[in-house]
Amino acid sequence: MEEIKKELIIITGMSGAGKSEVINFFEDREYFCIDNFPINLFQYLNEIFLSSEKRNKVAVVIDVRNQEFMGQLTEQLKILDEEEISHTMIYLDARNDVLLSRYELSRRKHPLNLYDTLLSNIKAERKMLKNFMSLADLVIDTSTLKVKDLQKLLEKEFSGKLKKININLTSFGFKYGIPLDLHLMFDVRFLPNPYYIDNLKKKTGNHIDVQNYVMGLSESQKFYEMLLQMLIYLIPCYEKEGKSHLRIGIGCSGGQHRSVTFVNKLFEDLTKREDYKIGKYHREVGEKTEIE
Repeated sequence: MEEIKKELIIITGMSGAGKSEVINFFEDREYFCIDNFPINLFQYLNEIFLSSEKRNKVAVVIDVRNQEFMGQLTEQLKILDEEEISHTMIYLDARNDVLLSRYELSRRKHPLNLYDTLLSNIKAERKMLKNFMSLADLVIDTSTLKVKDLQKLLEKEFSGKLKKININLTSFGFKYGIPLDLHLMFDVRFLPNPYYIDNLKKKTGNHIDVQNYVMGLSESQKFYEMLLQMLIYLIPCYEKEGKSHLRIGIGCSGGQHRSVTFVNKLFEDLTKREDYKIGKYHREVGEKTEIE
């Protein structure tokens, strides 16, 4: 009898950060999904896999509703390793002000419900989940993501059978905040800004004119070559250490010209040189070549 390959997705993170959307994503892809799974029952997960051939892929949500068992997480993860259950932990996060806004719109009370104010409960939850975040394989900051964007990101991260590390390249603008889910971040604000050139101001780094300008600068060429060679060196090192996801951020002032150009160039060159699953995401401009 052929041994069943067991795959477990553990979804956790801040309340209001999007865990429900993520569990729905995996349910749509035929994962057996369980919300609010008790952490102390991880030791029995193998029985779920063995109960049906169709349950070789399982996704569970764990969060502060399990607060009495949260201290057991590290030991429970060791049990998964002993049972040879491949697992990936996704941590969903968002800024406090964004979480406040989402709760006010939904008019739902916070599941922790330890304090009189919503903000106090959010801060307490963040403190409780600090260890969860450090154990996560993938951290996703949903502060600026729409549901559709989150689904696209998950599709890039989990579609297909990945034999190598999964890399996501993200461009962003520092003026709109730094993404919380980056492993590596590079700042290209030292380069001349195309925003101050009239015929480039309304265009983005997805436009050939902006790309030609940015990559035509001698300082861009020197920095890009050093950056590319460093990533070619670092990526296998991360993979060797067992990292399954690597998120690389390139930031400039507004996330419109320089960072977008660099992400597009890195995507093109890394795709050619390395046999990795590579995705790109332009947080501020998407796929637009021009903005209004």
